[in-house]
This record gives sequence, C-alpha cells and structure tokens, in this order.
Amino acid sequence: MSQSLTKTETPNQVDCLLIPLKDKNLLLPNVTVAEIIPFSHLLTTASSVDWMLGRLDWRGTPVPVVCYEMLNQQAAPAPNPNARFAVVNGVGNHAAMPFFAILVQGIPRLVHINEKDIQEVEAMNMGAFDMQAVSIDEGQAMIPDLDRLEQSVLSAL
Repeated sequence: MSQSLTKTETPNQVDCLLIPLKDKNLLLPNVTVAEIIPFSHLLTTASSVDWMLGRLDWRGTPVPVVCYEMLNQQAAPAPNPNARFAVVNGVGNHAAMPFFAILVQGIPRLVHINEKDIQEVEAMNMGAFDMQAVSIDEGQAMIPDLDRLEQSVLSAL
C-alpha cells in the first residue's frame, strides 16, 4: 500500500514565519519562534544601547526585547497599534538568556518553504544582522543572523 505525502509531510519543506518589521520582513523557521505575544509594557534594563528596549516577563522568565531596525542602525519604527513581540528561542545554550524577543510590526504569517522556492537576491540596505536576502513566493525577506544577534544581546545585558 502506497502512502502519499501531504503538504506538511513533504521532504525538504520548512515551515517558516514571515515576520513584518518596519520596512522589510524577516524569515525565521517556525521552530525558532516560541510565541508571538501582544505588545505590552516593558520593564527597564540597565543597558546602555538604544536598541535594547527593555525586558518583559514571559511565563516567569525575564526576556530582553530588541528593536531589530535599531540594531541594524536604522530609524526606530513609529508606534503601531498592531505591534507585537516575537519571543525567539535562543540559539546558544545560555542559561542566563534562553529567549529574547524582537519587536514586530504586525501579525506574522506561516509560510511553507521548499528549497526550490527560495532564491538569494542582491539587496540594498542589508544591515549588519541580516545574513541573507531572499525571494520567496510571498515576496522578499531577510534571514537574520541569530547567532550574532544573540551574542549582541548577551553583551548588552
């Protein structure tokens, strides 16, 4: 008896989130994002960098919050009633910071990406924390350098 593969069981497919920022989208594997939560007030931190917006208490864990645009030396986004936080699983094994959050400007969308569906593109305005610019069926997006981002957050704490 033969079994056919469903869309969610297709080999070489990665479920990703297309995360809206001010002027671009980030593309992250779905397993990287722990949760998307509503915008809430932040607790202050002693950080001296402007891109560290503060921290939030997420499920009893203090989570530092960053503004990805400011981290890449771009202007901060204007206040947005649709803003949310994407709580991201840390990529390293740092007991002091198992998660960090990114300020996002809307509701992320789930996209199913096959290897053949993604193409690298030359992009203007790539920031220091943008690892790769890609084109997918849903448009263009940046794949962030999560290792570098996490190291910068750890250094700023």
